[in-house]
Amino acid sequence: MLQLSPNDYQKIIEHGLSGKPLEICGLLVGHKNGEDSQVLEVHAVDSKDLSEKTYNMDALKYMKIDADVQKRGLQIVGIYHTHPATEPYPSPTDMERAHWEGSDEAIFPGYSYLIVSLRDPAHPEPRSFKLVGKRRPEDVQEELVRIGDVSGENL
Repeated sequence: MLQLSPNDYQKIIEHGLSGKPLEICGLLVGHKNGEDSQVLEVHAVDSKDLSEKTYNMDALKYMKIDADVQKRGLQIVGIYHTHPATEPYPSPTDMERAHWEGSDEAIFPGYSYLIVSLRDPAHPEPRSFKLVGKRRPEDVQEELVRIGDVSGENL
């Protein structure tokens, strides 16, 4: 399960709407307990792709955020991005970029991949996935997204 506050979810939607028609991306920061993640912060990260269909997270910004959150006893638990005009399901490019080139090994094992569709901006659609390999749909494991109160304590 991926748990985040209504405020953090709203930040993701606002980030997505401000970037539309391009895909936007960012990091989900908080705590993990087994397969469950509790998001306490969201961090927008510039996409090097200026595309309506793909994103490519700025690696330097990722590393700076990762170092900062670790100093504060938190961790990156996932990545979010938007699909401005399509369903919230991992695209072939999403699957490919979540793995090392030429390998079925995930770059960020255990991360949640939150995709928010903005095809109907008045009704955003959040779905989250664990990507355990490159095959669609076999390696796409959907997880529950819970938007509600989130305390600062571990799950």
